[in-house]
Amino acid sequence: MNDTVLQLANEAKKLKEEEQLSPEATKLIDQLLEELETLARQNVNLRKAALKATSKQSRMSSKLKDALYE
Repeated sequence: MNDTVLQLANEAKKLKEEEQLSPEATKLIDQLLEELETLARQNVNLRKAALKATSKQSRMSSKLKDALYE
């Protein structure tokens, strides 16, 4: 979980403890936080996959490239 998600979860927890939210609002916030956590995890996984894809591109040596272009 990144810092923003953690901060929002802590703020939501504080509001719940102070009982400033209706049961419906509490349920909605819980669902939104779950979705936010899921999306944050997916974002990290997609970034890793994108980095792996770009790093695995075939890299020819300059001599081989020059020979192929001749």
